[in-house]
Formats: sequence, C-alpha cells, structure tokens
Amino acid sequence: MRTRLLGIMIVVALLVSCASIQLAGAADTVPFVNVSIVDGYVGEYEEYHIRFLLGRDVKPEEMLSIVFDDNINRAGFRDIAAGDLSLDGTLAGASACWSGHILTVPVPVALSGGTVHELTILRSAMVQNPWKAMHVRLLLRDDAAGTTLVSNHYGISAVTHVSPVSLMVETPRTDRLAVLVRFRTGRTGALVGTPAVRFASPSSAGSDTISIRLSPALSRVWDQSGAPVVWFSTPGTILGPRRLQLVSTSDLSREQPDRYQKEATYVLDTSVGASTEVLVRLEFDASSIPILLTTDDFAVVWTSKEPTMVRIPLTGVPDPVPVDGGQSPELDTTAPLVTWKAQASAFSSRLVTVSIDIVEASLKQAFLETGSDGSLHTWLSVGHNELLLVNRSGIHGTIVATDKAGNTMRTPVDIPAPAAT
Repeated sequence: MRTRLLGIMIVVALLVSCASIQLAGAADTVPFVNVSIVDGYVGEYEEYHIRFLLGRDVKPEEMLSIVFDDNINRAGFRDIAAGDLSLDGTLAGASACWSGHILTVPVPVALSGGTVHELTILRSAMVQNPWKAMHVRLLLRDDAAGTTLVSNHYGISAVTHVSPVSLMVETPRTDRLAVLVRFRTGRTGALVGTPAVRFASPSSAGSDTISIRLSPALSRVWDQSGAPVVWFSTPGTILGPRRLQLVSTSDLSREQPDRYQKEATYVLDTSVGASTEVLVRLEFDASSIPILLTTDDFAVVWTSKEPTMVRIPLTGVPDPVPVDGGQSPELDTTAPLVTWKAQASAFSSRLVTVSIDIVEASLKQAFLETGSDGSLHTWLSVGHNELLLVNRSGIHGTIVATDKAGNTMRTPVDIPAPAAT
C-alpha cells in the first residue's frame, strides 16, 4: 500500500513539475510589439522594422493590421508593391492594402505563437513621417483573434543645438562608467511626473517622457554592458532618489554599424519646471566595455513637451586618432560638391524625380529644405540620391551639405510649376 501511495505521489509531483515548467515558459512569451525605424526625421519616407510576438499560431492568409498614428502620411498615388513589405524575409506586399491609416497584411506563411517575428516595411512603400516633431506609437492588430498590441514610443524630430548643454563621461569606480547628460528645459518645457509605480506594460506611461538617442559607440556600450541604471536631478535636489523608469527602447539602423543608434524613453517620478537644468546619469557596468569613446560620440535628447531633438557632443574624452598614424590632418577648407537635375514623369507632369549627387569624403549631414519657412524635406547621403516629389505649384528649396570640418555648401533647387494640361 505504501509503495502504491509513493508511486502516486511521484506521478503527482512530476505533473506539478511539468505544469510549473510550462507556466515559467509562458511567462517568457508574453505578447508584445516593438518598432524600430531607420532615421526618424520629420517629413522623411521611413523604413520600419516591427518585431512582434503573438500568443497563438497564425495560419497563412489570416490578417494582421498595422494601425499608424493619424499624423503618419502615405503616398496616395501608388499602391503598395510586392517588394515593399516582407514578413520573416518572405515578400508580403502584393496582397497588402491600405484603408486610411491602417495597413492590412495577409500573412504569407504560418507564424508560430511564442516566437518573435519581424515585419519590414521599406521606404519604397512611401510611409512618411509627420512634418512636425513628436512621439508616436502604432498598433498591431490580430484581426482573427480580435486582439491589439500597443508598440513602444518612437521619435520623429528635427535636430537642433541648444545651450547650455553638456555630455561627458566619468569613471567613479573601476567597474562603473557613467555618462552624464545635462540639458535645460525651455520656457514651455515643464514636465509632469508621477510617483514611481509598476506599469501594466512597457507601452503605458503615466507622465511626461525624456528620450535619449546614443551615438553608435555609446549604443554598443549599452548592448555590451546591458541597460544602465539611470538617475536624474535638478538644481537643489539630491541625485540618488530621483530615478527614471525605462518604458521603451528602439534600435535605429540596426543593420548598419556606422549609423546604429539606440533610443530609450523614460518617465519621471517627479515633476520638472520650465527653464530648469536637468542632469541625467546613465551608469553602466564597465567590466565588459572595451569600446573607446571619442569626441565623435554624442547623445540626442528631447522630451514629450519639447520634441525637437538637441544634439549634444561628448566632451572630456580623447580626440579621434588620425588614420595616418599620428600626424595631424591637413586643414579641410573644401565644401562638399553638390549637383542635381530633375526629370518629370512620363505619366504625370506633377511627378518629378530629382537626382542629387553629393561628393564628400567626410560628410557630416546633408538635406533638402523646401517651403517658405525653410522646413526640412528629407535627409540625403553621400553619392547618388533620387527623390520622387509632387510638383503642384513649383518646387523651390535648397540642398544643404556640411562636412565634418564645418564647410557648408548651399545649392538652390528651383523647379518651375508644371505646364497646364
């Protein structure tokens, strides 16, 4: 009788053990959606990488819908093409369709529940960033299951320089590396904070936010060290008790090491006034960081009240080592070479392809600005750039290209209005 009872107890224990393993595994497969974009500049046609995990298996031809913010635009004169969109590497754009700000995608292959999948939307789909700086999120809707997931925040912004700001690093101990970001809120930049609480999900935030985007080297520091401990303080307060809570992260240009930037958004546990200096301290475990930081590194900061980014260069670190082995480089006084030409479409005189070529070995930034207010239209890169523009009443703007030595070339762009048809 005792032997039989012992056998029953062993079976029950095994069942309980299996159940606990299954529950532990289920805790690691909570559904989520995380968005990474490539550039994040106002007015830019954007490339999206949407990683998600669902709580069920999805059969081929079942529908997933991406619900974009109302401020996100798309080109209404073309349908989405087969190569514009892929799911886990399988082209999925041929049967995808738009309805307002909702992009519905029939799943091309079976998707396993509990597995992370990636939906990629290329620039050719012509999903356009808002014309004003802001924080946005999107929704991933599983139409068959009737469930909706909310993404992390991602930032759309221009970049500016505001003073006084500073960025520096220090090593308070041999095993710690601290990155100190100092900036000042504007006259209307007061931030509302709430006492620290446990949020139901990373996508729910109960206060204003501070976002920080790190240079490629600082982003690799984050990846190798792990997420830092983050504190903040204002004049007259103690640094320690004020702790920022991370609510979302996003990796920009993840596949391009020289352009890769990690973006993190935090909420505050206390309020910050307007025109107030703020110090944010990101403290990393330095034991596994072999990366040398230089004056080429930077942080970009913005808040939910002041969404225009402030770019802060890193100081107090060595200058970049010259590639010629130590000789000081010759002073660069030559501005980038910029040429352009325009070609109207054979289908419509209102569609114009503008080809822009930029020659510069050390380009810092280049962009096309249009409009009477000189607003940014799109960012450009070294080499050949092609832009498809809509010409309603003439296109008048300027191509601005600046190299790392500070030399700037401003090239006017004047395209007359199309002839009446």
